[in-house]
Amino acid sequence: MKHLKHAYFGELNTEGLDDYDVLWEENIPYKNGNIIVFFWFCGEDDLSIERLDSFEKFLKDFDAVDEKARKALKVYLEEEPEYMNFHAEELENIPENVDDFVAEMQIETIGLWYSVYEGSIGEVVIDYMIRPEESDEILAVKYDLNGEIRAIDWES
Repeated sequence: MKHLKHAYFGELNTEGLDDYDVLWEENIPYKNGNIIVFFWFCGEDDLSIERLDSFEKFLKDFDAVDEKARKALKVYLEEEPEYMNFHAEELENIPENVDDFVAEMQIETIGLWYSVYEGSIGEVVIDYMIRPEESDEILAVKYDLNGEIRAIDWES
């Protein structure tokens, strides 16, 4: 389906898309600010209401998603402290313990990946950053649409 109207995402038109591109973009309110959500789509695929409904549910349940991600980030940083160590060296007044560090991390973007190419991990990617105005380093928490965390990757 090249045209589809969805209750949450609105009117979607994939005509003219050949490769991956942002099909829908929105600032969604969350806690004391907004998060930019990008809906990535490959023109070779067909839209389906069911898959869009899964993305909508994911976003509507985002409090629980964020809480789960932050717990996973704590475990990740306890096992692999390089991200924290890097920021402790590069920036001033960075929290020294994992709990405070993760609490200070901000969500920059959420990427909804409609088409998952073979070998990719994560249909929803949430980019967490510490002091994004000072550092471009990201911890990307990658979820599947069943709400399971598939990976946490340090990206830039």
